[in-house]
Amino acid sequence: MTGPPGSPPGPRYRRWCQIAGRLLWLELVGAYALISLYVFIQRLEGPNPGADFIIYYAASLLAQAGEAAAIFDWPALRAAQVSVIGASAHYLPWLYPPTLLLVAAPLASLPYISAFAVWMVGQLALLAAAVAAMGERPKALFAALVFPATINNMLVGQNGALSAAFLGGGLVVLDRRPVLAGVLFGLLVYKPHLLAAVPFALLAMGEWRTIAAALASALAVSALSLMLFGVAPWAAFLQAAPAAAEALAYGSDHWAKMPTVFAALRSLGAEVPLAYGGQGISAILAISVMIYLYRRGASLPLRSSALLFATFLATPYAFFYDLVVLIFAILWLDRGDTGPGGRFILGLLWLAPIALWLLARYNQISLWPLLLASCLLWLCWQGRRTPR
Repeated sequence: MTGPPGSPPGPRYRRWCQIAGRLLWLELVGAYALISLYVFIQRLEGPNPGADFIIYYAASLLAQAGEAAAIFDWPALRAAQVSVIGASAHYLPWLYPPTLLLVAAPLASLPYISAFAVWMVGQLALLAAAVAAMGERPKALFAALVFPATINNMLVGQNGALSAAFLGGGLVVLDRRPVLAGVLFGLLVYKPHLLAAVPFALLAMGEWRTIAAALASALAVSALSLMLFGVAPWAAFLQAAPAAAEALAYGSDHWAKMPTVFAALRSLGAEVPLAYGGQGISAILAISVMIYLYRRGASLPLRSSALLFATFLATPYAFFYDLVVLIFAILWLDRGDTGPGGRFILGLLWLAPIALWLLARYNQISLWPLLLASCLLWLCWQGRRTPR
């Protein structure tokens, strides 16, 4: 029943609007998931099934042959890739420290498609375990698996879900099991740029046990890689690192895939020194806001979400598949009082891995820094309005 003209909508009207909104949301999610599944199956029948996964499988072949250092030699890695797919491979270099070989090296013991299945299912299982540790319901687990960034990671065969499990899982257990949190952070040493904000947060909290555990974990996996693969891969990694950074700095094909201030400025035509300068300012401001929330004693959802947003505002190098970890921020913030406009911001975060990537790819405009900075400022406002 409706009221007189000009009166607020009745409860039945609002209820129908909520139902319509949820149905539209389910249709959008379902449509993207089905389209992605179709693309995924088509790629399995193409010349390079698994897309970027060929990097890890080719590296495993070289490691199995006792040539682990050759993963940093592009002709050798390309030859290993061609030996698997029987066709020319795009420029797909290995950009990680040798610690990631601990995960990749055993893949060569399986056929290519079987190894790809283990690679993806294993990541999703670890991501689901990290989300389950939040105490979330099965609906949240489903949300994590159909999050567009998670689907994008599966489509390209990358390691974003693995990184999300370590970083997000560490934040989930930080208050309850600080040593385990440190171990998980340390395991992310193969992507140290995603840890850009973590040390500042831990110092702000005075979490010395977590810091010690993270250092011990990172040193342990690094030492294990030295034992198994020798010194040569580490020497090759250090030698190749400047060239890898230069490739990202001048490789315009990569910038649309990178949700960072550096990539956004490069896409707009900024020279490398100016882009790095803007990235530095962004990092200082983002980490300062994050530290403010930690020192203020903000709740776990607010401060951990702030760390995740600050991470992508602080590092110059991150790719669209690294955004899987943002599902933790969405789930944390969704279960609290988001305040005015909160649901709209979370909706943007959910759609951004698709919408902002398409915008950057076809218009060379990256809005990720703007969205992440807005989210961080929103959290700051939320922290001020929430009693300590």
